[in-house]
Amino acid sequence: MNNMELFLISGVSGSGKTVFLKALEDLGYYCVDNLPIPLLINLLNLLKASNEFDKVSVVVDIREKSFLNQAKDVLYQLENLQFVSLKIVFLDAKDEILERRYSETRRKHPIDVYNLEKSFEEERSMLSVIKQKANFIVDTSNYNNYELRKKAEELAFGKIKKSRVSIKITSFGYKYGLPNDVDIVFDMRFLSNPFYINELKNKTGKDFEVKKFIKSDPASAEFIKTARKMLLFMIENFEKQGKNFISIAFGCTGGRHRSVYMSELFYKIIRNKYPDTHIFHRDLKK
Repeated sequence: MNNMELFLISGVSGSGKTVFLKALEDLGYYCVDNLPIPLLINLLNLLKASNEFDKVSVVVDIREKSFLNQAKDVLYQLENLQFVSLKIVFLDAKDEILERRYSETRRKHPIDVYNLEKSFEEERSMLSVIKQKANFIVDTSNYNNYELRKKAEELAFGKIKKSRVSIKITSFGYKYGLPNDVDIVFDMRFLSNPFYINELKNKTGKDFEVKKFIKSDPASAEFIKTARKMLLFMIENFEKQGKNFISIAFGCTGGRHRSVYMSELFYKIIRNKYPDTHIFHRDLKK
């Protein structure tokens, strides 16, 4: 097993540590939030013994204030662990930004609920040992969630151009009911139905003759043009909001002709930009 990559995250409350940790989790890190720092070495030894985890991310912050006086000793031990490649990131933001975030979430600060400015000051002081050791200090004042996630990716692996969103495309028949857990549904029953053409009835949307028939419907080209633009726009903005899985479904009466054709077509369109795209024909063999 190669060296274990440890991403140690700390910072001021409200600076975005949870968003940052979730981004690393989506990148394949084994993530632990709110870990008392004296347990960190034991955790790493346990994960090493399992021989399954080579990327680990841990958040240590003011919520473990009873243990922070041990931070200096633990960091020293970490730096001397032969099997660990350590990166420390410290997140912070301007006080007025932190106050605004707290007012929006209505959460209680771990130190003082009445004087936030004083709380932030004390918090920074208590975390100063970790901040001094940080490889990266990130001011998140001007970051939204999407930008902070991208920053996490950049710091973990260098700038990542590949999208992290996963997409599932499903064809289905309305006569068998809607699929579960679908974000976007397109009803293809407005197109001419190949089922009523004798020579096409027993074929599917994967067959050349059925494709040709559906393409000949004037409404087909207009739908593809409109839906393509809309779907790519929606996926891009879903991703900006931190949504990492999107399910798209195309339905027709029986789930064998029009829905299959459109699912296959949009699978190719979307996969060009989002490689982690998969297709499933639920009712094709019914």
